[in-house]
Amino acid sequence: GAAAKKPSGPIDAPAGLGVEWVPAPYEQYGPDPGDYGNHDLAFRPRSPQLTHVVIHDTECSYELGLQLVTDPTYLAWNYTIRASDGHIAQHLQTKDVGWHAGNWYVNSHSIGLEHEGYAAEGAPWFSEPMYRTSARLVRYLCDKYAIPKDRAHIVGHDQVPGTTTATIPGMHWDPGPFWD
Repeated sequence: GAAAKKPSGPIDAPAGLGVEWVPAPYEQYGPDPGDYGNHDLAFRPRSPQLTHVVIHDTECSYELGLQLVTDPTYLAWNYTIRASDGHIAQHLQTKDVGWHAGNWYVNSHSIGLEHEGYAAEGAPWFSEPMYRTSARLVRYLCDKYAIPKDRAHIVGHDQVPGTTTATIPGMHWDPGPFWD
């Protein structure tokens, strides 16, 4: 059958940030009718409620991050922020659920922000322009969706719990020790 086409979404960011819409595909990628990716269509924040922002790093370049998020067989997140100048690309409408945190409950209740860079290298990637636009975006999203602006609700990917004891060793450690 024909693949479902995801409509273009409105930019969900404060005015003046120059956010670019680079949509993550919601299309059939395999022969099984259930082979859709790379996120789930939803009706957030009405259901489920948004309660968290999850901070990630891409572990790759901005360009490769955009290639990955636009691949229907990979996974999606809400925003990618470029290191050199803090430019932001939005990939999902906030109402939809990205597959960024490795934990379905957290995914369904959070907005995922990927930051270009490598956690183990830190400082060369985590630039002042990146921090500034990320902070403006996080503040805006927290205000708009009534997410408390504290360390219990704005978390690193490394703070997302494993879903079972067996999955704990495979959990992520980003954004890493150099994230400010």
